[in-house]
Amino acid sequence: MKLKYLFYSMFMLSTSLLFSCANVNDMYHHVFTSVGYAPIAIQNGKSFDEKMLNAIKASKLEAYKELTEQIYGVLLTATNDVKSAQLIDDRIQSRVRGIVRGAKVLKSYHEGDLYITELELNMQSLPFLRAREFNQSTSVIVVNPQIYY
Repeated sequence: MKLKYLFYSMFMLSTSLLFSCANVNDMYHHVFTSVGYAPIAIQNGKSFDEKMLNAIKASKLEAYKELTEQIYGVLLTATNDVKSAQLIDDRIQSRVRGIVRGAKVLKSYHEGDLYITELELNMQSLPFLRAREFNQSTSVIVVNPQIYY
């Protein structure tokens, strides 16, 4: 039991030392981009115009979902059913949950049967990051730069 608390204390100490060396202002310079796609033909609607409007909404939601995945991550649940050393069933579920504020639409267009929306979220341009009460607080979400495919 003491070993568990020792390990936990060492982990917390090393984590706090690691983040205390980082420049907080550099962490807000990250820019996220995402692209959402929606096929026009499969959308609900009586006319092409209604289908187009639904594809516009769907592509924008897909782009927001991708931004949320980049910022908060994806919760994956996987199950495998094996019988007699043979894989019977393999299931993977994903879940994304978060709030994205301050993203702007870079482009919104269609190519062929796809409607495409491109979004950008510049962490430095968010108004609450410039507010004095937030600049001195540690409760603001800090995003470390990463490379996304």
